[in-house]
Formats: sequence, C-alpha cells, structure tokens
Amino acid sequence: MKAENDVKKRANREKNRLRRLLEIAGIGKPKSDILLPVVENVSWMRVKLDDIRDEIKNSEIVIEYNNGGGQKGVRENPAYTAYGKLWKAYMSGMEKILAALPEDLQEEAKPDEEAKPRTVLELVREKRGA
Repeated sequence: MKAENDVKKRANREKNRLRRLLEIAGIGKPKSDILLPVVENVSWMRVKLDDIRDEIKNSEIVIEYNNGGGQKGVRENPAYTAYGKLWKAYMSGMEKILAALPEDLQEEAKPDEEAKPRTVLELVREKRGA
C-alpha cells in the first residue's frame, strides 16, 4: 500500500506540472478537460518508467528459461519488452499534450534530460559501458 501511495504522489506531481503548463498556455476548459485523461495516464507512465528503469538497470537483457520437457534456451527479458512498450505509449501521450501547447511552451513541457525516461537501447549501452 505504501508503494502505491508513493506512485500516486509522484504521478500527481507530474500531472500538476503538466496541467500548470496547459493553464499557462491558455488552454481553455473544454480542451483541457479533453486532455485530462491523457495527462493523467502520461503522468502515471512517467512514474512507472522511472521505476522499471531502476529495476532493469542491473538485470540481464536476455534470460534463460526452462519450460520443462527439454524446452530451454534464452529469451529477451520481459522487463525490457514491457519498458519499450510503455515508452512508446508515453511518447505518444506526450506528443498529444505537446501538440496542444503553443510552440514557445513545448520545450518547457519536455521532461528534464536527467529525469527523462530513457530508451531500452540507452540502458543497454549504459550497462555494456559499465
């Protein structure tokens, strides 16, 4: 339950940041109400991407499996696959939010480089360099 509250708090901080940008941009009530589900989901995905990235930072890219009956081998780690799919959904949502903003505010809405979730490829390269 504590972890769930932490996710909610962090997602709410991100949601509030994005909503403030929409307000600053002068996005009216009807449009901001339409964008609210996108903002909420993007905020949640941002938190989950941060969490997954921390979990897979030290994990293997491929893992061994043994299904029994002589079926064994190596497969891609499902955590990396999940991260990639979540990243694509996050970016799609961010594109929708950014498209609603005037150009001068689009740059401000982008996540910080340090805090920005990274792609699986970046994580792999970082791991290989370590």
